[in-house]
Amino acid sequence: MPGESLTIKIHVAGHLKDYTGESVDLVIDRASDILDVITQLDERVPGIKDRILDEHDKTRTYINIYVNEESIRYLSEESTKANDGDVIYILPSVAGGKSGLTRDGEAGGAAK
Repeated sequence: MPGESLTIKIHVAGHLKDYTGESVDLVIDRASDILDVITQLDERVPGIKDRILDEHDKTRTYINIYVNEESIRYLSEESTKANDGDVIYILPSVAGGKSGLTRDGEAGGAAK
């Protein structure tokens, strides 16, 4: 409802913590969706929106956003509604490493 404040807890991980510190308690002035939550977060933590969303306001492929442990990719994406008491997790994907290693760390390959 307009005029009501929502309290939403936002947890960030990985390199995004460099912007926010630990977790952020965000009080929003009206009911909103995830896009609005991120926009309001960016007003308090300038530059973070560009790390989470692309130029079309879509979640970057290497970022995962969960609302109450449910991925927004399986809900309504950035249009997922935010409700009072929601917990939002913004998590960068973890990638890297080298494939083809054996258990002892040696590079595997074709038999000699």
